[in-house]
Amino acid sequence: MENRQRLIAAAQLLLLLAVTTAAAAAAHRPPRYRTAAARDPAKLNVHIVCHSHDDSGWLKTVDQYYWGANNTIQVAGVQYILDTVVQALAANPDRKFIYSEMSFFERWWGQQDEDTRALVTRLVQDGQLEFVNGGYVQHDEATAHYVAMIDQTTRGHSFLKRTFGAIPRVGWQIDPFGHSSTQAGLLSAQVGFDALFFGRADYQDMEYRKGIRAMELVWRGSNSLEDADVFTSNFASGNYGPPEGFAYEWAAPPIMDDPHLDEYNVQERVDAFVEQCRALANVTRGNDIMLTIGSDFQFANAHLQYKNLDKLIHYANADGRLNAFHSTPTAYAAAKHGYDTKWPLKQDDFFPYADFPHSYWTGYFTSRAASKGFIRAATSYLQAARQLEAFMGRPELDAAGPTTDALEEAVSLLQHHDAVTGTEKEHVTCDYHRRLARSLNEAQALVNSALERLIRGQTRPGGSAAVGTSKDSPDTAAPSVVAAAKQDDTAHLAVSQRRLQDASSSSSSSAAAAAGGNPVDMPVPLHSCNWLNVSACNTTVRLSAAGKGVLLAAYNPLAWSREVPLRVPLNTSKTCAWKVTGPEGEEVASQLVGVAPGTWCLQQLLAGVNATCPATFGDVELAFIARLPPLGYSTFYLEPQPDAACTPSSSSTRDAQRSCGTGLHSTSSTAKTSGSSSAAKGEKYEKLDNGLVTLEFDTETGLLARVTAGGVSARLSTGFAWYNSSTDAAQPSGAYIFRPNGSYPLPEEEASGGSWWQCLWGGSSNGACGKGGKPAVQLEIVRGETVSEARQSFAGWATLVTRLYRGQSHVEVEWTVGPIPFEDGLGREVVLQYTSDLDSGEEFWTDANGREMIRRIRDFRPSWELNLTEPIASNFYPLTAAIYIQDEERQLALLTDRAQGGASLSSGQMEVMVHRRTMEDDFRGVAEPLNETACGCTQCNCPGLVVHGRHWLLLAPRAEAAHPRRTLQQELNDPPVLAFGAVPHGVGSDARLEGRTGLRRTWSLSEGHIMHSNVHLLTLKDTGSSYLVRLAHLYQEGEDPSLAKPVTENLNAVLQLLEYSAIEELSLSGNQRRSDMLRRRLRFKAGDSLTNSTWLEGSGSSGSRSAAAATAAELAGAGTIDCRSGCRNGELLVTLKPMEVRTFNLLYKPY
Repeated sequence: MENRQRLIAAAQLLLLLAVTTAAAAAAHRPPRYRTAAARDPAKLNVHIVCHSHDDSGWLKTVDQYYWGANNTIQVAGVQYILDTVVQALAANPDRKFIYSEMSFFERWWGQQDEDTRALVTRLVQDGQLEFVNGGYVQHDEATAHYVAMIDQTTRGHSFLKRTFGAIPRVGWQIDPFGHSSTQAGLLSAQVGFDALFFGRADYQDMEYRKGIRAMELVWRGSNSLEDADVFTSNFASGNYGPPEGFAYEWAAPPIMDDPHLDEYNVQERVDAFVEQCRALANVTRGNDIMLTIGSDFQFANAHLQYKNLDKLIHYANADGRLNAFHSTPTAYAAAKHGYDTKWPLKQDDFFPYADFPHSYWTGYFTSRAASKGFIRAATSYLQAARQLEAFMGRPELDAAGPTTDALEEAVSLLQHHDAVTGTEKEHVTCDYHRRLARSLNEAQALVNSALERLIRGQTRPGGSAAVGTSKDSPDTAAPSVVAAAKQDDTAHLAVSQRRLQDASSSSSSSAAAAAGGNPVDMPVPLHSCNWLNVSACNTTVRLSAAGKGVLLAAYNPLAWSREVPLRVPLNTSKTCAWKVTGPEGEEVASQLVGVAPGTWCLQQLLAGVNATCPATFGDVELAFIARLPPLGYSTFYLEPQPDAACTPSSSSTRDAQRSCGTGLHSTSSTAKTSGSSSAAKGEKYEKLDNGLVTLEFDTETGLLARVTAGGVSARLSTGFAWYNSSTDAAQPSGAYIFRPNGSYPLPEEEASGGSWWQCLWGGSSNGACGKGGKPAVQLEIVRGETVSEARQSFAGWATLVTRLYRGQSHVEVEWTVGPIPFEDGLGREVVLQYTSDLDSGEEFWTDANGREMIRRIRDFRPSWELNLTEPIASNFYPLTAAIYIQDEERQLALLTDRAQGGASLSSGQMEVMVHRRTMEDDFRGVAEPLNETACGCTQCNCPGLVVHGRHWLLLAPRAEAAHPRRTLQQELNDPPVLAFGAVPHGVGSDARLEGRTGLRRTWSLSEGHIMHSNVHLLTLKDTGSSYLVRLAHLYQEGEDPSLAKPVTENLNAVLQLLEYSAIEELSLSGNQRRSDMLRRRLRFKAGDSLTNSTWLEGSGSSGSRSAAAATAAELAGAGTIDCRSGCRNGELLVTLKPMEVRTFNLLYKPY
């Protein structure tokens, strides 16, 4: 008993001690952190926004970034970021996180189990996980074309809508290196964003706007669109990371809140936090500020971040000097909108960008020029492939077959701001190209199959037969289609209505004639050629070497008829005479042209590095002008003719053999239909004339001297020069930065000091314009009925071919640059200069992502005063599609086939940077010089990369220039899609050589309907349940007296071969009804303009728009149109205003 009492007493004592100890511990335990604060109008409200900026490729490939591989380069793994963020959000309902890049999130989502998906869905619905921007990537704004920007945004938005029903409300372009008005007016306002947030802007611009508290403003992205304003917040740091001292994953001091510890730091951390917040509040307006917590690949340890942030919010709010809480950009924009005040107005753009006095980010406008060309070509091919896919139908969900999905994903990925920019590591570039090539091959298989089925008379499953013509068909649709293209727009509606009236009565009979009664049983295999730009094609060269004919199918993705020059590589070992017949059996004028020297050299280099087989190289090209229907194809037979001997190789090709230094023998020859000659003795000028344009070349200098077109004339010369890349230890030239250290013309200056530009007009007093009668630039003239060209060699690594095609109003300038010399230790940044006598002064115009033309003034910024530190680099602007100069009477425009950098550094002059090779890294993170080689390596014994591209040059009277420029810009961007095969013999019941009955030689998706010349069918895509259709007005306000006006297009007439039951108008990215978007979007009041009024007047801007009135007008006509009765009513007449893009969803009609 005694023992029992002692045991009880001992237990009671232990219990008392335990309670006392627990109480003592509780007294020192931090309280539960209060993180549920809401906005307080009486205090400075600090919106804490947690994010991770995850590049879709940069230092590592997109796969390596996702999995966390190759961490010797950079420790980053996106899957772990998303894993830990979801866990951290679930642990505290007050926490929030925003995410932008769907290229990663979509992949991560596909790997989650159902429980995790349910949790994430709840987090999205509760507003803890918010998607901002929502595109597949965070696209670049300087080098991306607007079509690709829309596509990649649509891809991301579609995923979010179908997965969560989520619609992003704000733009989040925090890392691109400068910002385009297209992003504001089109990719923000027209997708329904309430606000746009970004980090980078010019350091001088930011200092000025901080001083007037204009870091947040209303940005008017277009003076043509009526609803183009967006509230824009430029982070005061110029970046997107956390305030100094609060980057917890980067070793910032944690909050140590146990007062019994020696390093207790709560008050010190709160004081530092309050100081940072007050500093930000001093450069913004109102009592709301936003702090970004996160940076590149942050929150892989989300627990560390949120634990410290919870403490920071708790203790800062307890301090009482401010009110901090977890928030999102959407909530922040709503708070700013609640002020109901006017904000500063900006009406220009944010290019070019510099972060320090000698650090202009204008090099990336051109970096990796070959990659930029590949991306642009793939983007264009995607649009054409989608059109054929929409008509022919997608494979069933469980069926195999090629689609455009992979190409859409690859093209979207490469719009990332470290992909199309060329600012990634070399091994990442190679990965991007592998993805693009793989997906392009699949899309080509789809296109070739679709064209073959159409040619054989087949049609889409379950659909009515498509209308077309064969050689033996009495239907003459194709010629009338082309004839209609020659008419002006006044005849447009009459032609369209006639076709609509004739369609129902003639479709059955013409279809039967076109198909020969039944589809052709014999296959007509078609193949793509990816090396046409270097005159290489396995199919055509192999067939011609065997003396066999070639079938060419050319598909036109534009909704206009067009006449387009085509060039087909051939082998002349059998014959040098070829005949081309068109879809009606008519002979088409053609011409054989020997391969140009620059192309020949490039062929030898490609063979030397095993890039492609030499057996695919053509030694000539067969050139002819193809007439193509709108949204359709025509087929052409290229057939060898007997008894035609080949002439010897041209002098330029023989010279190329020597200058390339290959030691190889060339089989290249000029056709007997072409005249090839050096400059005639005693003649000062050699002329090329196609009836529309005349070019004059100076035989003494070898340079272009004059161009005449459209009733106007200009002295004009083209030539190469190069800038020496700075290797300054403080700021060298590199992938991002263009910092020149001297400029040098090509050919290199003679010992006497002459140079090509001194020889331009009037020669040089020291006689350097042609020593001993030899031209400074080697010149050869090739003449023919279809094409005439001048071939100029400025150096062994820099050549031009200037061409005039029959019936074409523009001049084609084909440039070949590389391998850029590197052995002398000098980096070279090569420009192609166009020097004229136009009195353009300080003004020039460049395009914004292929849309509006923006006025530029040398050494000037429209909304702040420029302190000039880099007179060359600071005047370069992005050219996605075009640049022009003009005087009172004339306009000289240059169109590009890829993104490039350009400038006008003196009156009458334009220059475009075409290729770069630098010796140093520019200290912006890549840690590699821009040293591209033909082998895809940087530190290797391999020739430098050769880049081959085209400019189209247009001289026209100023008042008439917009029409041809806009049309040619679209034609250059969307070339015909070509497929090749053997000429089919014995098709149908007639096996004679000429008896190819049953083939549908031409076909048009629009049945020949031609859209207005100021309207472009931007998108036709089969989504699997509907057709996504976009129409774009191609002109901006005031650009042309008749074409820059509202225009009405008959949507049903364009797409009458498709079957659909209802139409609804959507936002630009297709994720919501347009009427809903217009109703929900927040609009901020604009106050005084930051932009110079004189600049605005010179830009043709009225400077004022009524967004409210525009919205009311749009809402009045919004809704869904029932088309089950056939969609033949006036409700399908779509009106487009200047620069407007309208998006429609056409719901399937069940068969």
